[in-house]
Amino acid sequence: MGVMSEVILQPSSERGAILARCSYPFLLAGLGLAIYWVSKFPQDLALVAAVKGAVTVGVLLYLELRYPLQARWGPTWHLLLRRDALLLLVNGATFGLLNYALVLLAIDAAAGWQGWASGRPIWLQVVWGLVVFELLQYSVHRAMHLSKGPLTSFLWRCHALHHLPQQLYLVMHIVFHPLNLLIIRLAVQLLPIWIFGYDPLAVFIYGSIIALHGTLSHLNFDMRLGWANYLFVGPELHRYHHSARSHEAVNYGAALSVFDQLFGTFRYSPGVYPDALGLRVEDGYPGQTQPWTSLLFPFVSSRVVGNVAPATPSRTADE
Repeated sequence: MGVMSEVILQPSSERGAILARCSYPFLLAGLGLAIYWVSKFPQDLALVAAVKGAVTVGVLLYLELRYPLQARWGPTWHLLLRRDALLLLVNGATFGLLNYALVLLAIDAAAGWQGWASGRPIWLQVVWGLVVFELLQYSVHRAMHLSKGPLTSFLWRCHALHHLPQQLYLVMHIVFHPLNLLIIRLAVQLLPIWIFGYDPLAVFIYGSIIALHGTLSHLNFDMRLGWANYLFVGPELHRYHHSARSHEAVNYGAALSVFDQLFGTFRYSPGVYPDALGLRVEDGYPGQTQPWTSLLFPFVSSRVVGNVAPATPSRTADE
């Protein structure tokens, strides 16, 4: 199966080790508190969503800056100014904040619309909403990576921008092609809401679950989900999706890991992580600090080697 991934070292301090195991339950507790508050005071929904998003991002930024899992995976001023700042402007907001904004947009879309989910118990709507979103997202995401025709090849070229970097940190949520962002968040997230007619509270709950796990999945911190990895997607699973080795670049789920397990694309190796990330310039992909070239990449006819990461990592992606 190629070169073995590196063994994770223990966090550099006792406090870091404690936070590695307690940070996820803490975030879940905060999510539970937000859901409880909105269920009691629905008029505060927008305020709660904003506070919840800001607190989540603040906590995650502190963890990865204070206790980075890999220094080489972290941000630098060079990357922030030459890549991330431009993509921030193009995409309109960080990917994490956009997630929370779309939760509110989805709630507005659900208001007053009657569909299969209308009037059913909130818990059933939440479960159904999560499953429908994840099945659609998994299918589109996997098709992008395993493209066989012109449409999916175009989608892969849109998605490839997200896989160019050899880093993995929270702000990486903005390293997306805007077309990729629209396809996933509008077609996969909003369209089912219009069709099924969910209650706004149900949309807030399952949308918040999706937003939380999407935000923390790129975290450069040794957050441990433990048994929860068999239900939800976190950093331990998603960092494999960015591996520079094709046999590791699986785990297509965004919030739930169940479809990866059902369809044989699940990889969870506690205590190990990929030894290299990203796509190679040598295989026809733009460099990670060539954002304009990356944005135009879906529309050019240049030849690339495959649509998954090669077995040998690139020595440079800044050319």
